[in-house]
Amino acid sequence: AMKTNLYLVLALLFFFGCTKKEPMQMTPQEKETAKKEIKEVVNIIFQGLEKLDAEAAFKPYLNSPDFILFTVYGTMVDYQGAINGHAAWFKTLTSIKVVTTKEEFRFLPDNLVIYPWLGKFEMTLKTGEQVTVDFGVTMIFRKIDNQWKVIYQQTAQVPTVQERPTE
Repeated sequence: AMKTNLYLVLALLFFFGCTKKEPMQMTPQEKETAKKEIKEVVNIIFQGLEKLDAEAAFKPYLNSPDFILFTVYGTMVDYQGAINGHAAWFKTLTSIKVVTTKEEFRFLPDNLVIYPWLGKFEMTLKTGEQVTVDFGVTMIFRKIDNQWKVIYQQTAQVPTVQERPTE
């Protein structure tokens, strides 16, 4: 009976030892592929912005209660709130051009990628006024059903050079 118990304990240890999944790390090749795929998704988002189409811009975002977007006003909104906020903003514009200054990729285990983006929005308001605003945007992507989705976003307006504190 002692021997049977020992085998049972070893079998259980082996079974539970094997089922504890290590978080999946991407290979360098997978990272390169992910970068290309995520850039394509970001382009879809920016095309939606440039068409002033909130629904299109948010297609690649996760439509889930888990989704969070921090606005430039410091509020936290859900998926529908993000679409509504952008739609209201777009009503004040006749055009927007998105210009990327810098983008980075940081890979986390289990198909999570942090995508920090720096750039500017060159906007024409319905009043005819032209405004350029520098933005910093952090998106977190997760691969869900073989598609990269934005599960979290934080948007910050970057102060103009005149507004920045001197070093």
